[in-house]
Amino acid sequence: MAENHSQGRPVTLLEGIFNAVDAVARRIVDFIPLSRGIRNAVRSTGDGLIGWEHVREIAVATLELQQDTPEPIAPEMIEQYQVMLEAAGRQVAVYTGLEVSGLPETVMVFRQEDWIDANIVSFRFLFDPISEKYVKVIEEAEQGRFDPAPNPKGQRIARAMLTVQVGIIMGYLARNVLGQFDLSLPEPDEGGKLYVVETNVRRIDLELGLHPREFRQWITLHEVTHSFEFHCNDWLRGYIASTMQEYLDTIDWRGLSRPGFFRKIRENNIQRDDALKAGGLIAMIASPEQREILRRMQAVMSVLEGYSNHVMDQVGKDLLATYSSMKERFERRREHRSGVERLFRRLIGIDLKLQQYKIGKAFVDEVVRQEDVAFLNRVWESPDAMPSLDEIMKPSLWIERIKHIV
Repeated sequence: MAENHSQGRPVTLLEGIFNAVDAVARRIVDFIPLSRGIRNAVRSTGDGLIGWEHVREIAVATLELQQDTPEPIAPEMIEQYQVMLEAAGRQVAVYTGLEVSGLPETVMVFRQEDWIDANIVSFRFLFDPISEKYVKVIEEAEQGRFDPAPNPKGQRIARAMLTVQVGIIMGYLARNVLGQFDLSLPEPDEGGKLYVVETNVRRIDLELGLHPREFRQWITLHEVTHSFEFHCNDWLRGYIASTMQEYLDTIDWRGLSRPGFFRKIRENNIQRDDALKAGGLIAMIASPEQREILRRMQAVMSVLEGYSNHVMDQVGKDLLATYSSMKERFERRREHRSGVERLFRRLIGIDLKLQQYKIGKAFVDEVVRQEDVAFLNRVWESPDAMPSLDEIMKPSLWIERIKHIV
């Protein structure tokens, strides 16, 4: 082990890793903007688990790696989106029969950096409770309430790594998100907004040779359907927020810091199917109680995505002349990604979202086939009316259960 001559003691493994990362960052900081953000994150200190002051810097630097200069968004394009929003609202209302009020009146047309700025508050909402609990565990450890006490250098490295990871994830998503219905869980009064990232829409439009207006109408239709889902009831937003909080409250933060943690994971003997249904890779570190919470969340997300894709199919095929070829090209693009990108998408949960599309749409299609859209709309009545994952995999179970609810 290398010697720390200034302090006369051996350098620990974590200190060695930290010094190596910092040395590499110093060498390349003048050449790559992303490395500058990483270096700043590595060298910073703070009370939280994530250095939010550096997350945006890293996310924007990640965008710069694409090595192209997005064109400015023309005012005419923004106006076209408003027209498409109104048309989509009428079409979704006619097909679904849902009665809603307070729908978004405008589409916010974004560049990639605009999307980062709009979503960083939500990212903080998700990660800060984790950070607070982790810091509390560290304080208890340092006061001798339980062992072992975390290494300060290790804490600094962990903070830097998580800051970099969150920044890179935000940058990756900012380049790939086409549209979004923003729930804004941390600021409910600010929620219910519709975003389209025109920079990304234009890139995919040109890459796949799609009909420009019809592709944008298709994206708008998807997000408008999401807005209908959340505006036709007053429980769904709160249910999602409370379920997420319930999951965070069950995490054993002390256990995460103790030796043997990962050995216990291996001993859990989680089956592949079960891990997928319960939340993919997250399920590998979840207790049975946590996995059940994740299954409930997965069920809700699958219904949300499946319902929206069903409406896109039913409305889109009559509304858009190029719908069939557009859908086929878009889905083929999803299947032809590099191995590295597929791995990255799996690690950050995007593959799981695609699975939600598939199983959720199969459920919705089957319920409509056996009953009708009006019967399907009962999923929005209450948390009890939501299908479980088992019912999503076998829609007839949900249909029979709902028929017995007055």
